[in-house]
Amino acid sequence: MKKIICYIALTCIITSLSAQDFKKNISQVQSHYTRGKLQDAHFALQQMMQDLDITIGREVLKLFPLRLDTLSAIPKQEEVFGNTQFTGVTIEKNYGITNKKATLSVVINSPLLNSLNAYITSPLMAGLGSDPNTRIVKVGHYKARLTKEAEEDQYKLEIPMTNALLTLTVLKSNESEILAWAGTLPLEKMASLIQ
Repeated sequence: MKKIICYIALTCIITSLSAQDFKKNISQVQSHYTRGKLQDAHFALQQMMQDLDITIGREVLKLFPLRLDTLSAIPKQEEVFGNTQFTGVTIEKNYGITNKKATLSVVINSPLLNSLNAYITSPLMAGLGSDPNTRIVKVGHYKARLTKEAEEDQYKLEIPMTNALLTLTVLKSNESEILAWAGTLPLEKMASLIQ
């Protein structure tokens, strides 16, 4: 029941933030539908859903930290954009301007989400794709895949959340540092917005 109330409240907030676009999009959908142009109505609905995901993405971006330990966010390198063919929305923020850099991104409706969930939850899948540079770790309440990339001291942490994939990539780092940084992220708040 709480999830339904939260979803309705979130939908109302987002709708009020972009009410004009929403009204324009919904009237466009209705217009296509009443004229029997179902394919156009379907496309307009997809566009409307992507616009809604972008609005949610902007709210999630506000939850990204301004600093990751000593690395400051680069405001000009943060963005929320829709992916091609309506496969989702990407939210991205970059940190650091020297040789030590980090990128934090969330992809809503990521096409990689199902395969990563299968890898993390199934010992058989993990065994088939065993890689000495990859291991399963826990960040808060979430299982994640930590990978040491071939590049020098680059780590990538992938955390599947309900219907989104959070990825933290850090150059010139180590395992304990990336896990400590991931532990400071407001994953629960992000997940509740994205649901």
